Amino acid sequence: MAIRSRRTPLVRIALCAAVSILTISSAPKPAGALDPDQTFGRWTKVVSIEAAFAYFGAHLNNQHAIVQAWNLSGRFSLVPFGVTRFNFLGGALDGAAEIGLEPTFERFETERQNFAGLGLHLRYGLIHFRWGPLIPWIDALIAPGGSDLRIGTVSNGTRLTGPFMDEIQAGIGESYFVSDNAAIYAGLQAQHFSNGGFNGGNRNFSLNTPAGLVIGVSWYLP
Repeated sequence: MAIRSRRTPLVRIALCAAVSILTISSAPKPAGALDPDQTFGRWTKVVSIEAAFAYFGAHLNNQHAIVQAWNLSGRFSLVPFGVTRFNFLGGALDGAAEIGLEPTFERFETERQNFAGLGLHLRYGLIHFRWGPLIPWIDALIAPGGSDLRIGTVSNGTRLTGPFMDEIQAGIGESYFVSDNAAIYAGLQAQHFSNGGFNGGNRNFSLNTPAGLVIGVSWYLP
């Protein structure tokens, strides 16, 4: 028996988020150009809220053909070094690093199961490639936590269970600064879930997907 599709709630959430981003982005930008040295000053505090949507595809057994998930997280970060500039490659690596802690919750919607963890997050804003209020970024996260996830079977090597689970993320995207101290952002996100073999033998299948969308908002506090 195949799992029933639960895409409709995710689609509605994604559409609402897209409309919100377009509405904010269409607002006129305040006078004056964005000053990265001010926004990303040394020891600037950053508070972020984000949501992500992941589609893990049809690669499990017949009972678990598709795994779809959504994720909510909050983040508190610091910009410890301010804007870092390099004297090689034409300054292509110039940027600002944000290092923070991120409580995260993931709902495996098609499985009606969950993951919650505390992550170490690193984001690097690529200041050299800034275009007006747009600043591209790359980021990564590792978040150990707990999960009631139970999918797959031992016989075909697709068994993955909790209670221990680890999430690894990598992403790339753009931030749009609506002011010197506030930005909305969107990007693509890859996700990996596994238990590292900590929950017993033959139960360390992993879920992996490059097909994720992340949206969020950040406030930069001097």
